[in-house]
Amino acid sequence: MNSCSFPLFLFVIFLRCLSSTGAATCHPDDKAGLLAFKSGITQDPSGILSSWQKDIDCCSWYGIFCLPTIHGDRVTMMALDGNTDVGETFLSGTISPLLAKLHHLNEIRLTNLRKITGSFPHFLFKLPKLRTVYLENNRLSGPLPANIGALSNLEILSVAGNRFSGSIPSSMSKLTSLLQLKLNGNRLSGIFPDIFKSMRQLRFLDLSSNRFSGNLPSSIASLAPTLSTLEVGHNKLSGTIYRDSSFSPH
Repeated sequence: MNSCSFPLFLFVIFLRCLSSTGAATCHPDDKAGLLAFKSGITQDPSGILSSWQKDIDCCSWYGIFCLPTIHGDRVTMMALDGNTDVGETFLSGTISPLLAKLHHLNEIRLTNLRKITGSFPHFLFKLPKLRTVYLENNRLSGPLPANIGALSNLEILSVAGNRFSGSIPSSMSKLTSLLQLKLNGNRLSGIFPDIFKSMRQLRFLDLSSNRFSGNLPSSIASLAPTLSTLEVGHNKLSGTIYRDSSFSPH
């Protein structure tokens, strides 16, 4: 009796392991959010989203990555890039706010899509697990949100190569977990606020090719122990920055 029950127990465990390593199955909320994003796209000449079909599991769609959670398989990364293996392409349209349904999203990369318009995506504030945001080389415009500091878990924030304008919100000082901050290639202007003292982990900072004026904020000097790259060219900034052997501003 006992000699048979032990192998049976192992067999049950084996079956459970097989089922847990099966193909990911897209959560209905994630699929609904992603299909809403696709609905907001008006042009996709190279078929970047051609695999995004209702009858196909969204964990197998181009640019979508899923991981198992206690709530089932959930989308944790969305990565769409216009520089594909078929050459440069683009998407036209807007970013649907229903991407807020992707509650387990850890990383979003919408880069080099060129013709994506609209304001800073406010649905990002509804994603508690978000750590990485790349929204590079699109046509997003308007001001950065005053409460951008609420994205306090971010480690990477890049909105480079868009058309954002206005001043830098002082609440950005609350982004204390940032490793990279890229604001270059926009239309940001005004006196840059003294916000960097709290960003003790920052390693890469690019403020170049904007319309900033006045003196460089003194708090940049406090980043010397960790900051390896600083880009501030093509602005109207003035002043000097303390430098030592570990800090090489450009």
